[in-house]
Amino acid sequence: MKKRIIIIFLGIIIAGLVAILIFGNLAPTGKTTSSQSIQTVPLSSEEQQKVFQIISSSDFFQDVPKKNPIALTFFSFENNQRIWRDGFLIGGGQFLTQGEPTIYLMLHSKYISEFNGNNLCEVIQRANKNGDLAFHSEYGKVSLLIKCAGMLKHRDCFGF
Repeated sequence: MKKRIIIIFLGIIIAGLVAILIFGNLAPTGKTTSSQSIQTVPLSSEEQQKVFQIISSSDFFQDVPKKNPIALTFFSFENNQRIWRDGFLIGGGQFLTQGEPTIYLMLHSKYISEFNGNNLCEVIQRANKNGDLAFHSEYGKVSLLIKCAGMLKHRDCFGF
């Protein structure tokens, strides 16, 4: 009985450490003041198709829980100002039209041109290394671990 309690306790500790490794780089999104305007520019049809194709063919796509979707939003810069591009809500192996994201991912749109075949993780790792990928969530690390436990196998994809 003591061995079982120790194993459960160690499992909880390991799960907590994994959550810290996965979600430790959560960065808040920037807020704008009333004097700043937010510019949004849609992705081209070709860019949208490339995003749909690469994401829907990835293992990651199938493992995002429908009840806890992920929002992937693209951005670019013009004149040192962030320009928001299209965003996609992903959950339950599909692109959703509504829902409240558990995690927000922001990726520079320059990486869309690098998508081909099944290289989503490779591109995300490069973007993360270059500081062109941001994460944000309103949930704590333990809550995220519970909500997104099925995605743990993809932690290397995000460079954690």
